[in-house]
Amino acid sequence: MRSFRLRLDLTGLEIASGHDGLLRGAPEPVLLFAAYLLFPPDPDAPAGPTPPRPLGRTLVRFNAPEGRFPTVLTLRAPITFKARARAREHDRILLLALAVEEDAGREVERLYAHLADAKHLRLWDLDAAVPSPSALAELLAAPTLREPAAPARVGVLDDRGDLRDTCREDDYVGACAVIVSAARHEDTLRFHFVSADGRNDWTAVTTVSVD
Repeated sequence: MRSFRLRLDLTGLEIASGHDGLLRGAPEPVLLFAAYLLFPPDPDAPAGPTPPRPLGRTLVRFNAPEGRFPTVLTLRAPITFKARARAREHDRILLLALAVEEDAGREVERLYAHLADAKHLRLWDLDAAVPSPSALAELLAAPTLREPAAPARVGVLDDRGDLRDTCREDDYVGACAVIVSAARHEDTLRFHFVSADGRNDWTAVTTVSVD
């Protein structure tokens, strides 16, 4: 076991295209980030996979962009998410990010609540030929995400169904996830979100470090 400190710095949001419905102006982007410690499968465990350990979550709201697209929403200072924990050699960290175009705000509230422990969530690789949703506790044994890698666009199921279908009062744009080592490292990671209709195309630029 070793102690580690996780830090994620969000430095900007690139918006290739943005849409908030007919005659409603520019989108109001909201990003939700969460981190979980994942444990490798134990074939001798009778109770099945060990539940992931939540490391924290954060929510970032941006003002609606002005002018034409593409544009970059920069920050005067990075928005930082930090966590501390202890991990074994084969434990891994899952970083999950959701992007929402906020209208009423109730879907943002619901998704933020679900990120507390993620027991409602199932993920799958949107580029997979055959979708295979997996609980977070199953990800290290599933082909959904493989490290080292850039964040992958993922589909997300919660207790209501596919977020692309169930988010009614706020517009769901997309989700990305990546598994990183709990060993010392630093990387620049780009979380790319594209809505199902292609009208919202956003990329969150981050620096992630573990020490």
